[in-house]
Amino acid sequence: MATKISSDISTNIDITARKNDSFYLQATVTNSNNSAFDLTNYSTIEFIIKNRNNSLVKVFSKGGNAATDTTEVNKVATITDTGTSGVITINVKASTTTTNTPSVTFDNMNIQAGNYEYSCKIESSTETHTILHGKFKVID
Repeated sequence: MATKISSDISTNIDITARKNDSFYLQATVTNSNNSAFDLTNYSTIEFIIKNRNNSLVKVFSKGGNAATDTTEVNKVATITDTGTSGVITINVKASTTTTNTPSVTFDNMNIQAGNYEYSCKIESSTETHTILHGKFKVID
């Protein structure tokens, strides 16, 4: 008789977004007893979108300053969390203009229409957890 053990805590959810629109997603992370998962020690939270070749398309992340250190692929300061309440908010404006001189405007959601894969990961100094994964569909 075979016994199976799985340490995968990730939830598979498919997401559809519209090209060049703002993107907003809020998720509550819970423990197995349904209490809020404490995100206080998780300094890295990333929402990663990849194409079929496993190449990065966009990375939304916690931390940084979107007005000064953003790039076309890496979108910093687009994720926040409530710490002990376990709520993660991904809030991506349709475009961002840097305060650098000269200023640069990035189209944050200029992902070509199509089907992609995504994952949402949280990391502390000792742990990494994928909490969400699935298909990320972009429509015109």
